[in-house]
Amino acid sequence: MKLRKVDWLFVLFAVAVVVGVSLLPTPKDRNPMIPATPEHRDVTVEKGCVQCHQAGGAKPVPDRHPKRQDCLRCHARS
Repeated sequence: MKLRKVDWLFVLFAVAVVVGVSLLPTPKDRNPMIPATPEHRDVTVEKGCVQCHQAGGAKPVPDRHPKRQDCLRCHARS
């Protein structure tokens, strides 16, 4: 079976789309990293984050921050 020129162009376009999408940054890449401070080194679960970053805490998260409790899913250690 012989492929036509339009078939090769489609295959080339599909490969280019797959490669292009795989090179896009993930949302985790754009999030700030967890600082390497002594306070943050001891945090291993999200409950440790909420102690300081809740409303009224030492450094509350901004209002535009998602209301989630799984901090380590988006923020990587530095």
